[in-house]
Amino acid sequence: MHQSVDIEVARWCAEHRNGTVTDVFRFLEDVGESTAFFVVAGIVAVILVLAFRLRTGLARILVAMAVTATATGPLKEWIDRPRPPYDLAITHLSGPAMPSSHAILTSSIVAALVLAPWWTSPRLRLAVGVLGAAGCLLSGAAMIYLGGHWLSDVLVGWALGAAITGGMMLLLKRAGLT
Repeated sequence: MHQSVDIEVARWCAEHRNGTVTDVFRFLEDVGESTAFFVVAGIVAVILVLAFRLRTGLARILVAMAVTATATGPLKEWIDRPRPPYDLAITHLSGPAMPSSHAILTSSIVAALVLAPWWTSPRLRLAVGVLGAAGCLLSGAAMIYLGGHWLSDVLVGWALGAAITGGMMLLLKRAGLT
């Protein structure tokens, strides 16, 4: 993506911020970065797996997401892209910007859920995909709006999260990991 698009989007966000949207997006940022969120999400996942006997494909999902999460740090260091400047940001994150960890995480979760083998209803799988995509869009919009990431950081994060997780799940399925 041409850098001027990133700059124009960041400027537009900086010029059009308002209190309510800022508060909602800061809340989403805080939730997405809290350890408590990941602990609660893990507990909910275990309960769902046990309650609905969703063990088929669970190892595949966990391995695929672990590979995706592990790849994020080295990718950021290798690309080493700076974050938006302070005058365009109201959140200040540390480290390189690309790819967005938030975007990789959200798209990885959605890819894993949509590709999970336990769906018996195509409509339910589609609903999960649509709701997940909406969550990805909201999370990505928050990071761009707050100035924590450039638009292209988020777009690349979404693509990598979905591609790495999806690719790993397919490879693991072919290898026989259930």
